Amino acid sequence: MMRTMDGSVWVGLAGTVIGGGLSIWASVVAQKRQTKATRDLRIEEKAEAAVEEAITQLYVIKRRAREHPQDRSGVSTWEQELSQLAVQMEPTVLRIRNKELRERIEEVLGYMGMIHDLTDYPVHRGSLMLPSEVCSYGLECLGAAVRGEPLPAPTASIRRAREIDAFIREQMAIAREEAER
Repeated sequence: MMRTMDGSVWVGLAGTVIGGGLSIWASVVAQKRQTKATRDLRIEEKAEAAVEEAITQLYVIKRRAREHPQDRSGVSTWEQELSQLAVQMEPTVLRIRNKELRERIEEVLGYMGMIHDLTDYPVHRGSLMLPSEVCSYGLECLGAAVRGEPLPAPTASIRRAREIDAFIREQMAIAREEAER
C-alpha cells in the first residue's frame, strides 16, 4: 500500500533542502573569502620582501658609490659597475607596491646611470659623495616604508641630483635644436 506524505513531511523536507543549500553556499562564500585573504597576504608578504631586498641591494650600491677610484683609469669601470648594480635592482623595485616609494627608488637608480655627471664638479657642481648621498636618500625612503612612516622630504643631495639632471636635459635639448637647424 502506498501512503501519501502529509504536509508537515513536505515542509520538513523543503526546510532541509533549503538549509543544506544555504549551508553549502555559505561554505563556498567563506572559502572564497579565505582564498582572497590568503592571496592578499601572500602579495603583501612579497611586497614587504621586495622592500627588504631593495634595502640590501641599495646598500650595496651605496657602499660601492663610496669607493670612488683614486686614479682616473678606474673611473670608467666604477661608473659601469654602479650602473650595472642599479639595473640589476630594477626587477626588485617593480615588486614594490607603494607607487610613490617605487618612483623615488627608480629616481635614485636612474642617477646611478648618470654617475659621471653627479661626480663632475667642474661642469655640474657635483661631488664624489653625491652618488652615495643619493643612495642614502633612497635608503631613508625604504626604511620609512618598512616602519610604516611617511616618506621623507627630498634631501639636499637629491635636489642637487635633480638640478644636475635638469641641466643635462636642457643642454641635450639645446644640442638637438642646434643639430636640427
